[in-house]
Amino acid sequence: MPISRREIRRLEHAARGEWDSFPLLDGSRYFYDTAETYKALFLFAYDLQLGRVGEVPEFYQKLTQARDPAEVLQRIEPDNPVAAFVNPSALFDRDILVRERRLVPLVAPEPEDLSEGA
Repeated sequence: MPISRREIRRLEHAARGEWDSFPLLDGSRYFYDTAETYKALFLFAYDLQLGRVGEVPEFYQKLTQARDPAEVLQRIEPDNPVAAFVNPSALFDRDILVRERRLVPLVAPEPEDLSEGA
């Protein structure tokens, strides 16, 4: 039984570690290392909670090109979003991302400076 090139590529990526992927609009797939991606999303979320917008992680840039952004967002959502420290699927306006394929970050107001010299 012959093995397709697509299957070989999928197996190669799987052999490299904890990789996942999602299909893009152009028919290709975006592969990402889940552990490294969650680290980047966590740090980005931390900045947003401090009122800072830094460089958008590559994962989110590719999410705007995903065939089904809502499905990918659901995949990265924590099992219990209320108890989770960070919900990576809630860092951007979900409706705009899914409908318009644009990233609109949900930035918290900058925290008040509570130091005595302020």
